[in-house]
Amino acid sequence: MAESKKKCRQYSVNCLKFGFIESVSDKRLPLCLLCNRVLSNDAMKPSKLEDHLRRCHLDKRSKDLKYFQTLKEKLQKRRTMDRMFASTSQGDDNGLQASYNISLLIAKSHIIGEELIFPAVEKVLKTVIPKSASDIIRRIPLSNNTVQRRIDEMSQDVESFLCDYLQTTHFSLQLDKLALTRNESLLLAYVRFIMNQEHHEEILFARILTTDT
Repeated sequence: MAESKKKCRQYSVNCLKFGFIESVSDKRLPLCLLCNRVLSNDAMKPSKLEDHLRRCHLDKRSKDLKYFQTLKEKLQKRRTMDRMFASTSQGDDNGLQASYNISLLIAKSHIIGEELIFPAVEKVLKTVIPKSASDIIRRIPLSNNTVQRRIDEMSQDVESFLCDYLQTTHFSLQLDKLALTRNESLLLAYVRFIMNQEHHEEILFARILTTDT
């Protein structure tokens, strides 16, 4: 004879008087409102829920049902707010990431974001996405000052990473001089090193010399 399946206990509103509600991830599991601990389905018994309250939250054992109802309402409101902020934050993060990606393109190709990128993006959005292009574009800061700040931040981040990495590995250094307009001399320093089993070459710094050519 096949072994009988283990009985799965269902949540009951009576569990709330012990400070427990349904877990969001699995409604068959009890969630403690006081410590946010999720217990097993086997603990979905009044005696075990009360035992948890007595052992872990002795000072709350005398609280009435209204107290736990208030905690439940506060948790539900907080979850609602978290979902709202998460949705907004995701949109803002996407816009910020897009701003940095476009700033990197501008740094490479010297294109003015407000004069070319924005109109181009707007044309694409109006063509392929049935949503308000202006609402999406407003999430991507691309003023000239913002783009310059993004480029500076990315440059500083790359420089900081490179300097930190060179302190932990062997590298070779090459110096070169470049003549600029008006007979100015520029000193360039290159480094070669191995990272992730690949050869890399990067500019370490560029400095204008105090003398001319």
